[in-house]
Amino acid sequence: MKKLRETMRFILDKLKRSGERFPLTLAMTFLLMIVTIVLVHLDYNSQQQDLYQKLALTLALGLPMTGAGKLLIERYKIDGIKKYGVHVSAVVLTLLYFLTIPEVMTPYFAMRYMALWAILFMAFLVVPYFYEREGLSRYILHLVGRFFLTVLYAGVIMGGVSMIIFSIDQLFGVHWWDEIYMDAFILIAGAFGVTYFLGSIPEMGSELPTEGFSKVFKGLFLYILLPILSVYTVILYAYFVKVLFNFKLPDGVIGNLVLWYALVSIITLFFVRDLRIEVPWLSKFFKIYIPLMSIPLVMLFISLFIRINGFGITMPRYFVVTLAVFSSVTAALMWLVKKDTAVISMILLITFIAIAFFGPLSGYSLTLTSQTHQLERLLIANEMLSSDGQLKPNAEISKESQSDISEKITFLIDAYAVDQIKVLPEGFSGDNAKQYLGFDLLYYWNRNQSVFERFNYFTKMQTELIALDGADYMLNVRQYDVLEKTLLTKGLSIEKNLEELTIKENDVTLLTVDLSSSAAAFYLDQNQPQIITSEDQSVKLKLVYTNIDGQITSDQAPTKVDDLKVEYYDVRILIDLIP
Repeated sequence: MKKLRETMRFILDKLKRSGERFPLTLAMTFLLMIVTIVLVHLDYNSQQQDLYQKLALTLALGLPMTGAGKLLIERYKIDGIKKYGVHVSAVVLTLLYFLTIPEVMTPYFAMRYMALWAILFMAFLVVPYFYEREGLSRYILHLVGRFFLTVLYAGVIMGGVSMIIFSIDQLFGVHWWDEIYMDAFILIAGAFGVTYFLGSIPEMGSELPTEGFSKVFKGLFLYILLPILSVYTVILYAYFVKVLFNFKLPDGVIGNLVLWYALVSIITLFFVRDLRIEVPWLSKFFKIYIPLMSIPLVMLFISLFIRINGFGITMPRYFVVTLAVFSSVTAALMWLVKKDTAVISMILLITFIAIAFFGPLSGYSLTLTSQTHQLERLLIANEMLSSDGQLKPNAEISKESQSDISEKITFLIDAYAVDQIKVLPEGFSGDNAKQYLGFDLLYYWNRNQSVFERFNYFTKMQTELIALDGADYMLNVRQYDVLEKTLLTKGLSIEKNLEELTIKENDVTLLTVDLSSSAAAFYLDQNQPQIITSEDQSVKLKLVYTNIDGQITSDQAPTKVDDLKVEYYDVRILIDLIP
């Protein structure tokens, strides 16, 4: 019982410290919780969904921003009006980001958002040790341990709360709303998880001695990862000897193998460097191991040069080069500089991420330039580009050349707007490529249809009661279900193929419903049930769709059934036989 009280007191102390130390960050957290819960409860086709998504992204960015601001104040003992200036700046910069979020959030926007969040979080980690203060690697490892402890505590709380909710539901017949478990997760992750983690951040100026290095991490890095990396280094050298004897340059597989080897090596060396005094053999290991890393890294750069020279820059290749350069520079710093290089390494990482995702040297920009140049070279080689840069159709080129050109163009128009690709004329698309090239793009299918031109509807109340309104039957069907001829009454039958539902009387068709068109009408009618009656008024159907998914085929907001292509639906059909 004493241990339990101590644990509870320890947790409550962390929560209290967090509230006193990071009030602005916690305010952002609670706002994020509210916005996320509202977002979870919104209908899938709600017009407010985009607004709440943008608010959630903005507030999530505010967590490391305001946290870093608070630590900056503590690190440099900023007081008075300057202190409030830092807080206001953090909030204003966060709110200004809201204005930069585009209407259509492309995959590349998502990548840049994650990169920006990572930069701010790494700044949050570095600020307490900036500048000329040692021990950053121990500090980060301490926070890693606290993070996993926070996840453990939050997981136990979530499990207990879920069990309570489920038990009340089963024992007392309390029918909770469908999103209750997600709501509980958001509340626990925000109110407890973030608060407890912030309360675990060491006070400014406190030192973390090497003696406090977790035995778990110490065993992981020193006695598991370092031996594995040493064996892996021997394997790589054996492979390079094989390459020398075969007179064959390394193929593409070496890129992934060496890159992961280099990254794991850098991370391991980053965290164990402070243990060199406590573990005497570690200094010798650094002196030997880091120079041995140079040969695999050189072979990695050779492999990358071959790929880029032959096929140009792509985003994955760009990021591999960036990580390889970062690993090489960081390893050289660890070997050459005797002082702690953790802060410099983190600043380098932040710089590389910023360059890779933002500005003219970003992977996105350089990939466009490189692949456009590759396409231009192919077009010139096949006499399809005039001296003034105009495309000339040429249907006589070989299938191999058509394939190469199609591959380049398809890659570019999938990732970039046509007006960004200087060799393609305005109005060019995958569908009208033959007009400009003399041949259709090979292997092209609906690539101009982006994921943001889709629509969907999904009811959150799958278990709700449906009023039968005097109906005689209720039928649940999905788009791909097939219902063979089934008697409703003597002489009256119902059947469904993949597209249509048909009701017949003595093999005479009374009513036929195109369920895909009906689903589109349901979606356009703001999810209102579709009522369909046979011409002789003997059969009435009420169609309530619970799930619809498909594509928007028009360039503007859909207003009629033909503007929607339904690819899937779930529908409940109430069948009323009128005497």
